[in-house]
Amino acid sequence: MVSAVNLVSVLALSSTALSFGLPSIFSNNYPLPKKPGEKPVPGGSPISICDSSESQLLTLESVVLSPNPPERGQNLTISAIGTLSETIKEGAYVDVDVTYGYIKLVHQTFDLCEEIQNVDMTCPIESGKYTLTKQVEIPKEVPPGKYTVYARAYTNEDEFITCLTATVEFPPMGLGEIIDILI
Repeated sequence: MVSAVNLVSVLALSSTALSFGLPSIFSNNYPLPKKPGEKPVPGGSPISICDSSESQLLTLESVVLSPNPPERGQNLTISAIGTLSETIKEGAYVDVDVTYGYIKLVHQTFDLCEEIQNVDMTCPIESGKYTLTKQVEIPKEVPPGKYTVYARAYTNEDEFITCLTATVEFPPMGLGEIIDILI
Protein backbone atom coordinates (compact mmCIF):
# COMPACT_ATOMS: atom_id res chain seq x y z
CA MET A 1 0.00 0.00 0.00
CA VAL A 2 1.24 3.36 -0.90
CA SER A 3 1.53 5.32 2.34
CA ALA A 4 2.86 2.50 4.49
CA VAL A 5 5.55 1.57 2.03
CA ASN A 6 6.21 5.26 1.38
CA LEU A 7 6.90 5.77 5.06
CA VAL A 8 8.88 2.58 5.24
CA SER A 9 10.84 3.76 2.21
CA VAL A 10 11.48 7.11 3.85
CA LEU A 11 13.05 5.15 6.66
CA ALA A 12 14.70 2.49 4.55
CA LEU A 13 15.87 4.56 1.62
CA SER A 14 16.51 8.06 2.89
CA SER A 15 20.01 9.19 2.18
CA THR A 16 20.46 10.33 5.76
CA ALA A 17 19.57 6.95 7.19
CA LEU A 18 21.69 5.17 4.61
CA SER A 19 24.64 7.38 5.46
CA PHE A 20 24.48 5.93 8.96
CA GLY A 21 24.24 2.39 7.60
CA LEU A 22 20.54 2.09 8.45
CA PRO A 23 19.00 0.58 5.34
CA SER A 24 15.94 -0.74 7.10
CA ILE A 25 14.16 -0.57 10.39
CA PHE A 26 13.01 -4.11 10.74
CA SER A 27 13.84 -7.14 12.79
CA ASN A 28 12.19 -9.67 14.99
CA ASN A 29 15.42 -11.26 16.22
CA TYR A 30 14.76 -10.10 19.74
CA PRO A 31 11.09 -9.47 20.52
CA LEU A 32 10.86 -6.24 22.44
CA PRO A 33 7.97 -5.17 24.65
CA LYS A 34 5.69 -2.66 23.02
CA LYS A 35 5.40 0.78 24.55
CA PRO A 36 1.97 2.04 25.57
CA GLY A 37 0.14 3.25 22.48
CA GLU A 38 1.99 0.89 20.13
CA LYS A 39 0.05 -1.70 18.18
CA PRO A 40 1.73 -4.38 16.03
CA VAL A 41 0.94 -4.31 12.32
CA PRO A 42 -0.41 -7.69 11.13
CA GLY A 43 1.86 -9.74 8.88
CA GLY A 44 4.57 -10.85 11.27
CA SER A 45 6.84 -7.85 10.72
CA PRO A 46 8.36 -5.95 13.63
CA ILE A 47 6.64 -2.74 12.50
CA SER A 48 4.18 -1.22 14.96
CA ILE A 49 1.76 1.64 14.74
CA CYS A 50 2.72 4.19 17.38
CA ASP A 51 0.36 6.73 18.87
CA SER A 52 -2.36 4.18 18.05
CA SER A 53 -4.91 5.85 20.32
CA GLU A 54 -4.90 8.88 18.00
CA SER A 55 -6.98 9.02 14.83
CA GLN A 56 -4.80 8.29 11.77
CA LEU A 57 -5.52 8.63 8.05
CA LEU A 58 -3.70 5.39 7.24
CA THR A 59 -4.98 1.96 8.26
CA LEU A 60 -2.47 -0.82 7.69
CA GLU A 61 -3.85 -4.30 7.06
CA SER A 62 -0.45 -5.97 6.83
CA VAL A 63 3.26 -5.52 6.27
CA VAL A 64 5.27 -8.60 5.29
CA LEU A 65 9.06 -8.68 5.07
CA SER A 66 11.22 -11.18 3.26
CA PRO A 67 13.58 -12.24 4.64
CA ASN A 68 12.29 -11.71 8.14
CA PRO A 69 14.43 -10.81 9.96
CA PRO A 70 16.43 -8.85 7.39
CA GLU A 71 20.03 -9.82 6.82
CA ARG A 72 23.15 -7.81 6.02
CA GLY A 73 24.10 -7.89 2.36
CA GLN A 74 20.69 -9.19 1.29
CA ASN A 75 17.75 -7.59 -0.49
CA LEU A 76 14.70 -6.96 1.67
CA THR A 77 11.27 -7.19 0.07
CA ILE A 78 8.55 -5.14 1.77
CA SER A 79 4.92 -5.93 0.91
CA ALA A 80 2.23 -3.74 2.43
CA ILE A 81 -1.55 -3.44 2.22
CA GLY A 82 -3.50 -0.55 3.64
CA THR A 83 -6.17 2.06 3.20
CA LEU A 84 -5.72 5.81 3.07
CA SER A 85 -8.85 7.71 4.14
CA GLU A 86 -7.91 11.08 2.58
CA THR A 87 -5.87 12.27 -0.39
CA ILE A 88 -2.28 13.24 0.44
CA LYS A 89 -1.15 16.40 -1.34
CA GLU A 90 2.12 18.26 -1.89
CA GLY A 91 3.50 19.58 1.38
CA ALA A 92 2.98 16.37 3.37
CA TYR A 93 5.96 15.55 5.55
CA VAL A 94 7.49 12.90 7.82
CA ASP A 95 9.36 13.55 11.06
CA VAL A 96 11.97 10.80 11.51
CA ASP A 97 13.95 9.94 14.64
CA VAL A 98 16.62 7.23 14.53
CA THR A 99 18.52 6.02 17.57
CA TYR A 100 21.43 3.59 17.86
CA GLY A 101 21.05 2.18 21.35
CA TYR A 102 20.62 5.33 23.42
CA ILE A 103 22.34 7.62 20.93
CA LYS A 104 20.13 9.74 18.67
CA LEU A 105 21.57 9.57 15.16
CA VAL A 106 18.91 11.38 13.17
CA HIS A 107 16.14 13.86 13.85
CA GLN A 108 15.01 15.11 10.48
CA THR A 109 11.92 16.14 8.56
CA PHE A 110 11.47 14.74 5.05
CA ASP A 111 9.13 15.88 2.27
CA LEU A 112 6.83 12.87 1.88
CA CYS A 113 6.03 13.69 -1.75
CA GLU A 114 9.74 13.77 -2.63
CA GLU A 115 10.47 10.54 -0.78
CA ILE A 116 7.62 8.54 -2.34
CA GLN A 117 9.42 8.87 -5.66
CA ASN A 118 11.66 6.12 -4.24
CA VAL A 119 8.69 3.78 -4.63
CA ASP A 120 7.76 5.10 -8.08
CA MET A 121 4.85 7.20 -6.80
CA THR A 122 3.95 10.88 -6.99
CA CYS A 123 1.64 13.22 -5.12
CA PRO A 124 -1.24 13.54 -4.87
CA ILE A 125 -1.89 10.11 -3.41
CA GLU A 126 -5.61 9.54 -3.73
CA SER A 127 -7.61 8.02 -0.90
CA GLY A 128 -8.32 4.30 -1.25
CA LYS A 129 -6.91 0.85 -0.72
CA TYR A 130 -3.37 0.11 -1.90
CA THR A 131 -1.07 -2.88 -2.23
CA LEU A 132 2.58 -2.21 -2.84
CA THR A 133 5.79 -4.22 -2.93
CA LYS A 134 9.26 -2.68 -2.82
CA GLN A 135 12.73 -4.19 -2.65
CA VAL A 136 15.61 -2.46 -0.85
CA GLU A 137 19.23 -3.48 -0.48
CA ILE A 138 20.70 -3.92 2.99
CA PRO A 139 24.42 -3.16 2.83
CA LYS A 140 26.76 -5.74 4.29
CA GLU A 141 28.50 -2.94 6.21
CA VAL A 142 25.61 -2.30 8.63
CA PRO A 143 27.27 -2.07 12.06
CA PRO A 144 26.04 -4.40 14.80
CA GLY A 145 23.68 -2.89 17.32
CA LYS A 146 20.10 -1.96 18.05
CA TYR A 147 18.47 0.72 15.89
CA THR A 148 15.05 2.20 16.62
CA VAL A 149 13.12 4.39 14.20
CA TYR A 150 10.00 6.48 14.71
CA ALA A 151 8.33 8.10 11.70
CA ARG A 152 5.35 10.41 12.18
CA ALA A 153 3.70 11.55 8.95
CA TYR A 154 1.44 14.56 8.51
CA THR A 155 -0.53 16.14 5.66
CA ASN A 156 0.21 19.63 4.40
CA GLU A 157 -2.50 20.78 6.83
CA ASP A 158 -0.89 18.93 9.78
CA GLU A 159 -3.46 16.12 9.87
CA PHE A 160 -1.96 12.94 11.33
CA ILE A 161 -1.36 10.37 8.57
CA THR A 162 0.35 7.73 10.69
CA CYS A 163 3.11 6.91 13.12
CA LEU A 164 5.27 3.85 12.44
CA THR A 165 8.03 2.46 14.60
CA ALA A 166 10.33 -0.53 14.50
CA THR A 167 13.51 -1.81 16.06
CA VAL A 168 16.23 -3.82 14.38
CA GLU A 169 19.10 -5.48 16.14
CA PHE A 170 21.93 -6.61 13.94
CA PRO A 171 24.13 -9.17 15.73
CA PRO A 172 27.91 -8.85 15.88
CA MET A 173 29.65 -9.71 12.63
CA GLY A 174 31.53 -12.94 12.25
CA LEU A 175 35.14 -12.97 11.12
CA GLY A 176 34.12 -13.92 7.59
CA GLU A 177 31.76 -10.91 7.34
CA ILE A 178 34.47 -8.55 8.58
CA ILE A 179 36.97 -9.90 6.04
CA ASP A 180 34.39 -9.53 3.23
CA ILE A 181 33.89 -5.87 4.15
CA LEU A 182 37.60 -5.16 4.26
CA ILE A 183 38.31 -6.81 0.89
